[in-house]
Amino acid sequence: MNWPFLISATLTSSVLVGVFSAKFHLAKIGVPILEKEIISFIKPRFSRTKEKSVFSPEQIKQKAQSITVKVLSGQTWGSGIIISKQKNIYTVVTNHHVLIFSQDKSYQIQTPDGQVYQGSLLETVHFNDKDLGLVQFSSDIDYEVTSLSSVSNLTRGEKVFAAGFPVEIENQEEIKGFYFTRGHIAQLSQLDFGGGYQIGYTNNVKKGMSGGPLLNVWGEVVGINGVHKYPLWGNPYAFSDGSIASEAKKQEMSQFSWAIPVKTFLQIAPQFSPSDN
Repeated sequence: MNWPFLISATLTSSVLVGVFSAKFHLAKIGVPILEKEIISFIKPRFSRTKEKSVFSPEQIKQKAQSITVKVLSGQTWGSGIIISKQKNIYTVVTNHHVLIFSQDKSYQIQTPDGQVYQGSLLETVHFNDKDLGLVQFSSDIDYEVTSLSSVSNLTRGEKVFAAGFPVEIENQEEIKGFYFTRGHIAQLSQLDFGGGYQIGYTNNVKKGMSGGPLLNVWGEVVGINGVHKYPLWGNPYAFSDGSIASEAKKQEMSQFSWAIPVKTFLQIAPQFSPSDN
């Protein structure tokens, strides 16, 4: 991985949220440029709607605030999601590109109540080329643990809510740096790009919100934020098969923010599946 290149690209952009695997950004000579079809996975959801109640946007905002933490890494920060508690040890999932700024792998985790804890990298789970990472902190305070959703039947037009801690505070809707935004799923990519990204959505995602949650109307986390709209550097839409989006498809995809599906995370780390928490 060409991480120095990634760090340089991120530090020079005030709005860059996603830092992508250089493996996918540098197309090999001779690799054809292919346009990948963006598809929607439409499947019945009857069992889910019968068993769970739809939350109001305000309820989902409160939920998001209770599970989202700020991950301080080096001289910057990103966001993270509390996904597990074992005794007094909490585990947080975030993006790998959030964690690379700490040279000594030392982090600080700011919880929803404003407390700051020393965090450590959990290195027993290997995400390989996926833009994911895990950190842990210990506390005797009882913090809420998120409800992860591994469903694969997301649909275009489905309402989603993104949250996190942007670096820049812009308006009164941002409480203590927390930002919550509404939108809907616009695209679902059959192939992942840039380290696992497949869910395209209309919500605004800003620098600092990487690693934060993407929630559905049931208050479940279905994705992990990481890529903002209109990236400034190159063509980040390089797919896992080595091809990259055409210029026309790049323009289309850049209209949306992108998240890694929770199901991708759980395929690599099944010990964090809801039944195991």
